[in-house]
Amino acid sequence: MGKLDDAEAREFTAWWRTRLAESGYVAPAWPKEYGGAGLDKLGQVVLAEEFAKAEVPPYGINDNFSIKMIGNLLLRFGTDEQKRHFLPRIVSGEDKWCQGFSEPGAGSDLAGLRTRARLVDGEWVIDGQKIWTSDARTANWIFVMTRTDPEAQRHKGISMLLVPIDQPGITIRPIRTMVGGSSFNETFFDGARTAEENIVIGPNQGWQAAMALLGLERGDEVATNPIFFGAEVDRLIALAKERGRSGDDKVRNELVKAYTRTQIMRYLGFRTLTGWLKGEVPGRDASVSKLFWSEHHKVTTDLGVSLLGADALAPTGRKPIRHYRADDPGAPNSSASWVDTWMAAISGTIYAGTSQVQRNILAESVLGLPKEARPK
Repeated sequence: MGKLDDAEAREFTAWWRTRLAESGYVAPAWPKEYGGAGLDKLGQVVLAEEFAKAEVPPYGINDNFSIKMIGNLLLRFGTDEQKRHFLPRIVSGEDKWCQGFSEPGAGSDLAGLRTRARLVDGEWVIDGQKIWTSDARTANWIFVMTRTDPEAQRHKGISMLLVPIDQPGITIRPIRTMVGGSSFNETFFDGARTAEENIVIGPNQGWQAAMALLGLERGDEVATNPIFFGAEVDRLIALAKERGRSGDDKVRNELVKAYTRTQIMRYLGFRTLTGWLKGEVPGRDASVSKLFWSEHHKVTTDLGVSLLGADALAPTGRKPIRHYRADDPGAPNSSASWVDTWMAAISGTIYAGTSQVQRNILAESVLGLPKEARPK
């Protein structure tokens, strides 16, 4: 798919996702009763490797939020009714999800959120604003972090609600990024409503739900990210050869570093996968992986742009299809692919937990260093 242009790639992805859903491979590790393939995590990683070799996507638009995030969370913590209702609809693509976490005044400080929800006649009524809502315009559901007990302490009194987007109380405004896309959005809630039972785990248990979701998301990626970042380094090596820089000692040194980092990611993924197969939930490995891949991606794409030289000032050719992480395996070494991916790479050190936050987590939970002073 990496060789297709934007329109062709989107058309193919829609067709391909239908085939994956019919076979259960859009959510390969889910039970068959919910539309999955019933594979274990090892089978899921093998399948991801084969998809990368075939240069086809492992899922469709919104599935990062639909499958990897809220789907996996409901599979683990959802009620029986939530599983029966939402999971098959996620697999079929009838329900497409986005994430309502960040706010203008509460980005990495998720506990500082101000969006409120109150229970009125069997429904949650929501007021507030979210920002950087990826793919909101292509979604019809959003999982939203809200404050349901304003008197409780910061991490308490928060609930995660499942909210339909297609209603009068929700307004979505696109945010145009410097690469020209508008996958990010602002989302406004003005008396938006959802049923009382559309809550994850329970009232005021949102922090537990959010931490579990982030752990499941990062854990799922630990074993599969190296596949895509490895393909990116292969393209980087090819770019160095195309530009006649593969004999440059400095360039060769940076290429070796990039390749070595992908191998470190790979073996970290194997360690996490081993834990998965033993029934363990990803913990510190997930934070290590998030910190490592995001910093690696920033440096690697910077080298790619440096190899382009003056061509990076006026990018041409196919742009990346995905707006986060690496471009698709098999993507051409166009200047537009590298420059747009490079400009987006810095955001990887911010979203889903900044590098600074990940370092604090590892310092305190792994190294046992004193906790950072918190505002009172």
